[in-house]
Amino acid sequence: MTRIDLRTEAWLKDIGLYCGGNTYDPGKLRQVIAEKSEWSERLKRNFEYVLNARQLSALDYEEKVDIEFASDDQLYGYLKRLYAYVFEDGPFPEWN
Repeated sequence: MTRIDLRTEAWLKDIGLYCGGNTYDPGKLRQVIAEKSEWSERLKRNFEYVLNARQLSALDYEEKVDIEFASDDQLYGYLKRLYAYVFEDGPFPEWN
């Protein structure tokens, strides 16, 4: 496991609440995000940070969130779809 910075760690905890392997409900996350709050704004900023920094590995994500990806490229493809779904009204993001 690589060293995960505090912003990524906070994002992993937040995203795991709604999009973990045992709690997969991006629809609920989308509803919660629709209600603008300090938490939702922080999640968006941290999500953008994770996508841009690209320091999180597929293995790190799996260890924290319980969803497996074969490669970092597959992980980031999924995360871009998840971001688009939650914040840009994109299509539902399948991960399996």
